[in-house]
Amino acid sequence: MAVITLLSDFVDGTSMALAEDTDLGNLNDYMTQSQGRLWAGVQQRRRKQGLTTIRRGPGTIYFAPDETATVAVERYLKTATGSEEEKSAFEAMNNSGVSIAPHVGAEAERMALLDGQLRDLRPQAKAQGFS
Repeated sequence: MAVITLLSDFVDGTSMALAEDTDLGNLNDYMTQSQGRLWAGVQQRRRKQGLTTIRRGPGTIYFAPDETATVAVERYLKTATGSEEEKSAFEAMNNSGVSIAPHVGAEAERMALLDGQLRDLRPQAKAQGFS
């Protein structure tokens, strides 16, 4: 079964990744049919923890078509940003058939993405850890 993971980096320097199983066959189907569920889940969990829900840019959706790809995504998300391990994990993830796309959950984020304001933004540049 395919697994969708949403990774979001927030203005307080934290990150959150949520995943769910899906019966949809590819990333395009997911993006057009049900992408809002995970973002709503991220917002709910962060509010319960008293954390900000304001992101530093769009989140990232990872579509893992099978168990091998899911393990590759999990490994990638656990690596330190900018490390050699991250580079090899990213390559392994790409080789396992994972599809990647930006995810924008709020109107302001969508407008910033469409206006090109985020071109130089590196979402994980200051991430301090996952919650």
